Amino acid sequence: MAKKRGSLMTVIVAAILLAVVITTLSIEVFSINSTVSTNTKRANEYRSRLEEDIKAELKNETQCAMSVCAHMYARYQNGEITLDEAKEQAANIIREMKYNDGSGYFWIDTSKGINVVLLGRDTEGQSRWDAKDPNGTYFIQEMIKNGMQDGGGYTNLMFAKPNETEPLPKVNYTAYYEPFDWVMGTGVWVDYIDSLEAEYSNSASLSLKYNIWNSIVVVIILIIIGTIIAIYIGKRITKPIVLVTDQMTKMSNSDFTDSEEMEEVRKLSNENNEIGQISEALDTMHTSIRDLMLKIYDTTSYVASASEELSASASQSADASEMVANSCTSVADSCNGQITAVAGASDETKHFVENMQEFKDAINRTTDMIKNTNEAATKGADDMTNATNMMRSIKESVENTASVVDALGEQLKNIDSFVETISEIASQTNLLSLNASIEAARAGEMGKGFAVVASEISKLADQSNEAAAKITVLIEDIMKNSEEAVEAMREGAQNVVEGTETVNEAGNTFSNIVDMVYSISEQSERMSEIVGQLSAGTDTIAENIRMIEDMSTSVADETQNVSAASQQQTASTHEVAEASDKLAENAQELQKFVSKFEL
Repeated sequence: MAKKRGSLMTVIVAAILLAVVITTLSIEVFSINSTVSTNTKRANEYRSRLEEDIKAELKNETQCAMSVCAHMYARYQNGEITLDEAKEQAANIIREMKYNDGSGYFWIDTSKGINVVLLGRDTEGQSRWDAKDPNGTYFIQEMIKNGMQDGGGYTNLMFAKPNETEPLPKVNYTAYYEPFDWVMGTGVWVDYIDSLEAEYSNSASLSLKYNIWNSIVVVIILIIIGTIIAIYIGKRITKPIVLVTDQMTKMSNSDFTDSEEMEEVRKLSNENNEIGQISEALDTMHTSIRDLMLKIYDTTSYVASASEELSASASQSADASEMVANSCTSVADSCNGQITAVAGASDETKHFVENMQEFKDAINRTTDMIKNTNEAATKGADDMTNATNMMRSIKESVENTASVVDALGEQLKNIDSFVETISEIASQTNLLSLNASIEAARAGEMGKGFAVVASEISKLADQSNEAAAKITVLIEDIMKNSEEAVEAMREGAQNVVEGTETVNEAGNTFSNIVDMVYSISEQSERMSEIVGQLSAGTDTIAENIRMIEDMSTSVADETQNVSAASQQQTASTHEVAEASDKLAENAQELQKFVSKFEL
């Protein structure tokens, strides 16, 4: 039995712990994959946004250089300077213009490829029309062609950084200023974009590793908590089952004593669940069977005592009959002795009749009690069937509730997509506010008010990002709680199934009890038939005794009749003795059966 207890406890703990581990690991794997995928996607999006922002910056910076040319051209139109002076002053200003901490610069070529501005190098004033990069691209021709398009254009080429000789990938933007016949532009090396992307990727990787370690710690903590909860729930479930099982085992071994274990089972009946109902039913069954066995034991004791008295009376009656038969051979000499013996037999027969009537009444009461016990046991079996049906209904209700919670989790996932959309809109708004700030800075005093608006838009975008992040965290918490609720409901459904199996086992025990009580009932009815036969025999004996007393008054004339009556009396007495012995045997067998039960 100890092995079964340990097995049940291990199965419950292992099942709960396995469910916790599988659920936690599944969530963790899904979370890590989702985070990695999101980081990769965001890195790609960051690269794209970065390239777009840099191209927009190149264009804006080139427009600033072109504004210098426009200013000088306006002075020329106003007659303040000549056209060559305007070009020379514009070239000098653009040659000194820098951005991005001095790494960004501008160059100018004519539409024919004559270099005008390039960091003051020797190439200024010379033609670069046929210049090629290591890939064989005539990049000057490409930049002039793209720059003379409406709105300018971008050119990819290989070009060395200032003070370096190794050509590196570069993206240039060029635009055409028609009044001066200049194609001017600026550019950025791709490794600058790569460094920004690498910096972002490193930051995202560190954040990912931190999140993964935190998730692993949370998983370990959840598994430890799940183990503790599994052990607690396992003990809480198995303890009452062990108590009930031990008591039923004792009852199956014919032990119906009121022990401390039975008191513990009675305490479990106070719980408002199926265990309480089982404990209450077991207590009722134990009490009913114990009371029945006690009554049967008392009745069998009385039957045994009465059968002994009946046997004694039958022996006395047989002796008296023999005395009557012997007296018949010398009836004339022993008539007075015969009358005395007949009178004694009459008294003993009356006493025997009274005892038989009491014994018959006791058998009838025992039969009624056995019938009541049989009805109670049958009702107990019906109650166990009803309990099983109730547990099935509870299981279906728990499964329906779990389906509703799953549907709620799916709806929360849809909300998460809306939050991502809000976050993307906030990011785009932030970029727009950055561009607006750049434009406002270029506008000088005229753009201060626009800069304030751009700053407020940037703050609103940051607040939107923070709100979206908080909503995402809240949705994840709600989804996690929903999944835990589903798991708890599934565990509750599993417990109901196990409870149903226990109730079915108890129902089988009730069926066995009903069969045993039915067998006892059949034996009791058989005993009632035997007592009925004995009662009829005692009536015959009484009638014969009365006939002997009547004939004794005229014994001289009825000697032959007296002899015949004596023979009939002897035969009836032997029948009574045999029936009494049979009754004593039945009473002893019933006593032996009842003595097997410890009461």
